[in-house]
Amino acid sequence: MKIPCFFKPGPYEAAYVAAILESKTPNIRETIEFLIDTGASRTTILDKDTTRLGLDLSKLEKLSEGMLGIGGTVETYTIRNAKLTFRTQNGKSHTENLEKIYVLKHPHIDEKIMRIPSILGRDILNKYALVYDKRHENAYVTDEPT
Repeated sequence: MKIPCFFKPGPYEAAYVAAILESKTPNIRETIEFLIDTGASRTTILDKDTTRLGLDLSKLEKLSEGMLGIGGTVETYTIRNAKLTFRTQNGKSHTENLEKIYVLKHPHIDEKIMRIPSILGRDILNKYALVYDKRHENAYVTDEPT
């Protein structure tokens, strides 16, 4: 299995991967672009995608401790029993079942916060190899020997 990534220009010029997020509660089946982030322990949906998906945070479980990042602690919610489905290089699908996917809510939403992408973290990345070669615009996640 090889999941191709793509590079996006801009302030976060880095590798991204697209996946379909599925959940029954709340009822979601939408594509999200995730920044590949080996520094993040958890896969997380950020404000831009929360808004785009129309997530009602009052219907999600709130973590009492929030999530700690470089900017401090942020209000955090969870979507339980979520699925992320990725398109593989050969056109097939690969699904990751997550007990929890995290949703952040920053206290003040502005254009800088809305630029921060959702993140694919080590809860998924640690299961696979990540090949990252920006020089040749080549990045992918794989279970194959590298």
